[in-house]
Amino acid sequence: MVQRILYAWTALLVVLPLLLDIGCTNREYTRTPRTSTEQLLLSHALDKSMGAVQLPIGPPATVAVEAAGFVGGRQLLEPGFLPNGPMVNNNTNTGSGTSSTEPMPTIMRSQSPDLGMVRGFVEGRLTQLGYTPVDHREEADLYVRLLVLAMGTDQGQSFLGMPAIQSTIIPFSTPALVLYEAQRQIAYVRYRLQIYDRKTGKWHAPDDWYDGLAYYNQYTLLFFITFRGTDLIQAPYLQ
Repeated sequence: MVQRILYAWTALLVVLPLLLDIGCTNREYTRTPRTSTEQLLLSHALDKSMGAVQLPIGPPATVAVEAAGFVGGRQLLEPGFLPNGPMVNNNTNTGSGTSSTEPMPTIMRSQSPDLGMVRGFVEGRLTQLGYTPVDHREEADLYVRLLVLAMGTDQGQSFLGMPAIQSTIIPFSTPALVLYEAQRQIAYVRYRLQIYDRKTGKWHAPDDWYDGLAYYNQYTLLFFITFRGTDLIQAPYLQ
């Protein structure tokens, strides 16, 4: 009788976690430092978005690209692009005369390596279209303000089975019994271009944005059968 009760309690302790934790789904966000897979996903998403990039003013022309966005860390104040340009003017009228001075306003320039990567992709695309990138805005026919609206990775996981059990009641631990498991990663990039034509002194700010998406999913079925789905080329295999 005691032996049957012991068997019943043992079976209950084994089956109960399976009944309670048989399925779960969670979502995680970008970790730092990024893994090689995350870097490949972001690069691929950027590459996929470049095919649609166009400027309203055709080449040949010199172009200066500057990126700004939420990505990355500290920001540095830097003088504006052009004196008396299309940015906000700070009037400092003195006396009763009509003369005024309009000092060059300041803009925020990010030092994030992520934004530098986006800028490099855009400059490469513009070079393919026939433009000539330059470093100094004062030397450029076109100034492109690259607004990075989103750049990052999301991670999700779905699990069906019994997780690993380690208990003080049972003097041994059991490994995870995986009936189905999915580990999913996506990278998403969205940005907008604002173009200033130095010759005409006009801004071109299209309403449309450019975006790109890349994914990497790995699945486990019935304990040891693994397979994956991804749009990466020669993607690394997660063991």
